[in-house]
Amino acid sequence: MKTTVVLLLLGVLLLVLGVGSVTRFRDVAQQRRTCFPGHGRKLEGWSPNSKPWDEKNYPAWAEGDSRWAKSWKGGKVEARLTSDSPALVGSNVTFVVSLEFPRCQKEDENGDIVYDHSGRCRDDPSVLSGTFVYNWTQWLDYSAPGYFPDGKPFPRHHDRRRHNFIYIFQTLGQYFQQLGGSTVVLSLNTTDIPLGTQQMEVSVYRRGRRQHTPVANASALYLVTDQIPFHVSLSQKNDRNATDNIFIKDSPISFTVNIHDPSHYLNASAISYDWNFGDGSGTFDSNSPLTMHTYTLPGNFSLNLTIKAAVPGPCVPVTTTTVPPPTTTVPPPTTTATTTTGPPPTTTGAPLTTSPLTTSGPGPSTVNISSLEMEELFEVDNPERVVTAPAGTTSPSTPAVECVRYRYGYYSSNITIVEGILEMNILQSTGAEVATALVDSDIVFIVRCQGSIPRDACTVISDSTCMVPQGTVCDQVAPTTDECLLTLRRSFSAPGTYCVNVTLSDDASQALGGIMVSVQDGSGSARTATAALLTLAILVVLVAVVAVLLIKRYKQYKPIESAGDNMPGEGLGVHFSNMKAVFINRKNESHPLLKGKDGII
Repeated sequence: MKTTVVLLLLGVLLLVLGVGSVTRFRDVAQQRRTCFPGHGRKLEGWSPNSKPWDEKNYPAWAEGDSRWAKSWKGGKVEARLTSDSPALVGSNVTFVVSLEFPRCQKEDENGDIVYDHSGRCRDDPSVLSGTFVYNWTQWLDYSAPGYFPDGKPFPRHHDRRRHNFIYIFQTLGQYFQQLGGSTVVLSLNTTDIPLGTQQMEVSVYRRGRRQHTPVANASALYLVTDQIPFHVSLSQKNDRNATDNIFIKDSPISFTVNIHDPSHYLNASAISYDWNFGDGSGTFDSNSPLTMHTYTLPGNFSLNLTIKAAVPGPCVPVTTTTVPPPTTTVPPPTTTATTTTGPPPTTTGAPLTTSPLTTSGPGPSTVNISSLEMEELFEVDNPERVVTAPAGTTSPSTPAVECVRYRYGYYSSNITIVEGILEMNILQSTGAEVATALVDSDIVFIVRCQGSIPRDACTVISDSTCMVPQGTVCDQVAPTTDECLLTLRRSFSAPGTYCVNVTLSDDASQALGGIMVSVQDGSGSARTATAALLTLAILVVLVAVVAVLLIKRYKQYKPIESAGDNMPGEGLGVHFSNMKAVFINRKNESHPLLKGKDGII
């Protein structure tokens, strides 16, 4: 009998020790956890980490284990885990895991890991002979079944050759498993995640025929909040530094609100922006994320913004029940026994002063709604709707037709308004946009500005594209007058077209203006003038020659007078005609009018 009892106790002890030695998901996570694990409601598609872990096919190594050095050929794999948090409760938070392989290794289009023989890796001694580091396509049978650490089979993918890594995510005491390549994306809804900072952990395994090898671990914190996450950016023309919250008086400031909503949870929401600029101008409500405001007085001001988003969604079910009147029994006296029924009390849940829901009925009733639901349930399409239940009966859960949840975001900042340079212009006496000058001659720039007197005036000279600076000259401006009117002299040593930018600045502001300048060579101008005069002279000669030819051609013809007309001086004319006949041979006429006829003079 004693022997039987001892054996029974020994069996129970062995059973307890055997159960306690089983590795579970939470045991694997505790080996590398950096913060206390959180807990939440059941996440859709996730499993509790109390389930057993297949340590035979998925070995779990602690940090610093010597086996990590042999888990990958050619070096160590790093896993980068990032998220797009903070996330508004109810939206999705997305995690991205990217594997970084050792130097000169990369993933090809088939999902295999190959050596990179290009560029600097061509002569790298770490690059071994051959092409593949791991060639799953060749030696892995993808048609054979595979299993996750909890024993569930691998899902079937259309492109299974690219899923050569196994990822196990853990958060809030639950885990999620999936296959993937060197980069995987996980999206998680935050409805059932507690508010605050949580931790996500991931273990990455290199796929094998049956046993799989751990190659990397990573963890990252993410934040779930019930306030709208957003960022406000302030900008102003001529503001020197937008990050110091110092801006210029009498110049509009642009306020831009950027809501962080990567999962587009608020796309269907009505969003309003309630501004208070702190200068006594009152509140300003807008439906646009962009707002302009001008401060007309210097000083320090407190800026406040409240964002309100009406998020449509399913309503929280409201259950109405009737509470029967309780019976109270009074202890009987020594002589008689009497039973007294007390008055029917009315029991109510959380106060409904903020909710448009109302309940009524012939008897007392109870509205069962949690405090969290009270905070989220604000409006119904019909605020006058009445939910009733007869006495002694219980109505089923009655979902409201349409509800919205209000989410808020708050922003506050202090800004300083000072005097500053509002505007500047570069004036030219000729009014031309492009100034022209000669090499080594001074160009005078007259600069006029509005607002405060600048402290510095800098001139930046660039090429004709205004992209390549070629020189900078800065001068201090003496506050000698209340009017901002500056005269700047600049000289150019080489011909060409230049882009001249003038910057006026003080402690809080700066203004910029520009002009194009064309500089010419002096000797080239003289040669150009000489060539122009020579061309003009040639043109005058050509005109004179053409005029002479036209006069000769169109000169009026006068006929020869008859011989019978005796004019004075006739003898002298005959004398000259005889002399002409002596010296000029008529036979040498090039084009005789009458050929072969004698006697014609």
